[in-house]
Amino acid sequence: MKRFLLIFGLCCVSVSPANPPSAPETQEEIDTDEIRDCQKGVEALKNEVLGLEFYLKDKKNHKKHCSSIKWEQPKLDEYKEKPKSYLPKDCVEMLKE
Repeated sequence: MKRFLLIFGLCCVSVSPANPPSAPETQEEIDTDEIRDCQKGVEALKNEVLGLEFYLKDKKNHKKHCSSIKWEQPKLDEYKEKPKSYLPKDCVEMLKE
């Protein structure tokens, strides 16, 4: 009987939650989360705008300055993911001249 109580007691202790339930988030924590979400949204919007700008500029520059160079422009999504110029090096060199 003592063994049963000992085993039952150990089982009950191990089943009970290790951490007590946490207190609800404070208003300051909620505000911080909202600010963080807003900052992520602003960063995503900035990347989209920059990506579109690079995409259009690359398209224009290739057509105007180096259309003789064969180049397949990446999709707009790639520009939005990593906003930068994707023009081939030869074309970039022609633009510097």
